[in-house]
Amino acid sequence: MPKEIFEFGDRVRLQRRPEWGIGSVVKVEAAMLNGTRSQSVSVRFANQGIKVLNTAVAEIELVSHEHVEALADAKAHPMVQWHKISENDWLAPIAQRKIQEVMVSLPENVRDAFCSIKQRLKQTLDLFRFERTGGSLIEWAIAQSGLDDPLSRFTRQELELLFDRWMTYRQDHLLKMLQEASQDIAFSRDEIDSLVAAAPLSAQEAVRLVTTKR
Repeated sequence: MPKEIFEFGDRVRLQRRPEWGIGSVVKVEAAMLNGTRSQSVSVRFANQGIKVLNTAVAEIELVSHEHVEALADAKAHPMVQWHKISENDWLAPIAQRKIQEVMVSLPENVRDAFCSIKQRLKQTLDLFRFERTGGSLIEWAIAQSGLDDPLSRFTRQELELLFDRWMTYRQDHLLKMLQEASQDIAFSRDEIDSLVAAAPLSAQEAVRLVTTKR
């Protein structure tokens, strides 16, 4: 069985969709995918409802009870503490600035120098799953803010403006990752092309755009 063997009641999260939050396994069935034995796992996510995932392809991570409690106690996100400061508090201007910084920053996993260039490029390309319209904007805001309901803190227009700034940083970081990847002798051109081909269509278009300008 690939990766974990999941059971009813397990708490899990999907590595490539942190904005979905921590989910609870509500159903598990044996499955086959392309000749590989796997599990079909139905998970109820806090921010997405029930999703049916196959363990052969979905990067499902088992979350320990201790980790769930830690997240519940600390909310595990810097935004939450700043969000609690009222507009009348003397720290309000600082809180507002910190909130802005959190909302436009790129996730740590695309900036971590201890991760391989291949990992960072893959994670950067995956950020292009977020778009400025519809529910995708809210999913992005959940991932950035750690808030279950970002619209309790921001207006839709504010989120769109913050997303525009974040999108610029995303584009610049993609160019940086492509440049580093092309200079890494351990990372072939075919591997780069393979990662791009598996990325969202918006990421592929972004790659064409930045490489054309170089």
